[in-house]
Amino acid sequence: MPTARILVVEDEQLVADDLREILESLEYTVTDLVASGEVAIQQVELQLPDLILMDIHLAGELDGIQTAERIQTQFDVPIVYLTAYADRTTLSRVKDTYPFGYIVKPFNESMLSTTIEVALSRHQIESNIRKALTTTETVKQQAEAQIQSKSELLSMVSHELRNPLAMIRFASEILHRQGEELSPDRRRYFLEQIQMAADSLNYLLEDVLTLERTGSEYLECFPMPIEMVEFCQEQLETLQLGIGEAYTLNLSSQADQCSVLLDAKLLWHLLNNLLSNAIKYSPQGGDVQLRLSWNEQTVCLEVEDQGIGIPGEAQTRLFEPFYRAENVGKIPGTGLGLAIAQQCVRLQGGQIEVESTIAQGTTFRVTLPRKLECPLNTNPVQ
Repeated sequence: MPTARILVVEDEQLVADDLREILESLEYTVTDLVASGEVAIQQVELQLPDLILMDIHLAGELDGIQTAERIQTQFDVPIVYLTAYADRTTLSRVKDTYPFGYIVKPFNESMLSTTIEVALSRHQIESNIRKALTTTETVKQQAEAQIQSKSELLSMVSHELRNPLAMIRFASEILHRQGEELSPDRRRYFLEQIQMAADSLNYLLEDVLTLERTGSEYLECFPMPIEMVEFCQEQLETLQLGIGEAYTLNLSSQADQCSVLLDAKLLWHLLNNLLSNAIKYSPQGGDVQLRLSWNEQTVCLEVEDQGIGIPGEAQTRLFEPFYRAENVGKIPGTGLGLAIAQQCVRLQGGQIEVESTIAQGTTFRVTLPRKLECPLNTNPVQ
């Protein structure tokens, strides 16, 4: 076990030499013998001892108490005074520096050893308490931040639920009160509004659940071998079936095969949200490009559309939950897709960037490691 390292600040050389001999016989390490407060401060900065034995009357401009005050403002080192002076004025000044011990000369070896051990033990206990308090405060702040985040998410979800619920209530009341008087077209219109509102609620709840799962601090990753070109092609084909000929989805890659070790579910959510956004904000008949490139360490996915673009001031807030740029107009959406995409990227150790020009289009660029190494956690995405 390492011995305590002690700095001796004493301007009487014979006393300093005796102290060194006693301390070394007690198996302490003496880092240095210094005679002035100015040099003592320099040595503490250089060597950071475990304890300082400080004489009060020193050579130089600073006495021992002034030296202790300066050391305590910069360093966490316990100080024990060792002096021949015990008058009330000196003791009053000493108490103001909260020393870890005070020994009046002459002293014996047992007194010195006991005082040093008590000082070291007290300092260790106080250090542990400070660390515990710091840890407690950090945990408290994290808990408060999580509660605040949950509260904000709940508030935003509640806000987003109001519109579709209001539409369902309004349309159902019209059908209930005037159903027999309405024309078939008007009845069909209100039924379609109810269906659209119900779909919006379903999309919102799915997105909230996905965001919550991907945002979990204890998310468990499941890296698996994936053939990226095939994976991307299958996702494009699925989306193309859903949109018919309204848009054209294209895939380009630097080669026919690219093997990676990534989380398939997170990758699916990432691509689905980026491609769905690109389709949603593109003009009818527009093209959406998915480009795939890679090197030995990383794989890059670029999703480019020819849509409405994103205003410059909105690009810094794109990944905030529920945030939508002002130019989206009546285009439906929950404002959660990009927040989910960012979480999926972050959880796989990647980066996501955006480039956009109003009325010309947007490109999202995602860079991921080709080999994902996830920590062992306990809360898998369902």
